[in-house]
Amino acid sequence: MEASELTAGTALRRFSYLRDEVQDQLFAVRPGALRAAGSARELGSALGAVLYSPANSPRAAERLLGGLWPSITAMVFCLEDAIADRDLGAGEAQVVQVLRAVRQKVEAAGSRAGLPFIFVRVRTPEHFERLLGMWGDLQSELDGVVAPKIGAAGLAPYLELAASARSGRDRALSILPILEGEDFAMRETRGEALAGLRTAFDAYSDLIPCVRIGGTDLSGLWGLRRPRDFTIYDVGVVRDIIGDVVNVMGREPSPVAISGVVWEFIRDARVFKPRLRETPFKDEFGEQGQQVRLELVTAALDGLLRETLLDRANGLHGKTIIHPSHAAYVDAAHVVSHEEWESARAVLSAVEAGDGVGSLRGGERMNEPKPHAPWARRTMLRAQAFGVLQPEHSFLALLQDPRRG
Repeated sequence: MEASELTAGTALRRFSYLRDEVQDQLFAVRPGALRAAGSARELGSALGAVLYSPANSPRAAERLLGGLWPSITAMVFCLEDAIADRDLGAGEAQVVQVLRAVRQKVEAAGSRAGLPFIFVRVRTPEHFERLLGMWGDLQSELDGVVAPKIGAAGLAPYLELAASARSGRDRALSILPILEGEDFAMRETRGEALAGLRTAFDAYSDLIPCVRIGGTDLSGLWGLRRPRDFTIYDVGVVRDIIGDVVNVMGREPSPVAISGVVWEFIRDARVFKPRLRETPFKDEFGEQGQQVRLELVTAALDGLLRETLLDRANGLHGKTIIHPSHAAYVDAAHVVSHEEWESARAVLSAVEAGDGVGSLRGGERMNEPKPHAPWARRTMLRAQAFGVLQPEHSFLALLQDPRRG
């Protein structure tokens, strides 16, 4: 795939690597400008697939900022578990170079509107504080910091440091906590840990666009690692943790976006039959449908799609990825179908009019305005970031174009 020059002044939009005529064919409502998010909640709703890369990777920033990964709209440069202790200094130096490269892009274009979101995963609050001193005014080029190993304690220092760095910035320095501390994982202490996290969120809601769940670390506490043919929801202890996180952090009236755990497979041998049905692919692609399906199954992407759809069904939004090719699949699974969009609009219209239960045009779905209103509001936020498909298309239509990065 040929690289396309990334222009900081052109609005960052999901699926912008598709030709205009393809976007017009697929979308009833195109994805909106991602950096137009005016609040932490809107930003959390705009983050879909987030690529993690070791901070000492010599070419990751070059590929990202040079347009070689056009499907990547958010990236984390990791200074924690992804690199060895002996490589920490090199990773920190590389992050400085990333921030300088971002500044050059912004100065050349006069705007950061077209640049992907850049985050750095640090090790501890003390490490974060030291990095702020190292970065100086370059920290204004960073969108946020990923805070690892968060449990009942440990989040407050990150939030206080981020709040203190607010001066001189055109936006908040976001904190993305990764929930993977032992007190948060263990049943005996989880309730208290989640309550403390909720209190911190309520006090600093403008700094926390989303929380992330550390599926790898959590599984490791029990010596577990999900096999290729299973999703994280088949790992009972982690599934229970996810449910409790959604219960506390995802509830109305002030929910926070909760990101799905990392999918760590690229290719692997399988034991069970794939769960992707053939008919939807034939409906979307005709005779080519079987080949598109086979490519997904061969590359372990059927598991990624299934887990992402289960994430959404369980109240999670977005997902950590480890390979740039995964982004298009995760983001495609978040696109709003035309039926969802019409249903959400009908629910919100009924709420405004004070109407009772009704059905969507054609009778495909019952709408009950009061209980469905929170879902409808979240669906409209998702539509802004990911777009709305034409009635004749499913999200599968976004999986075929070869220029997805």
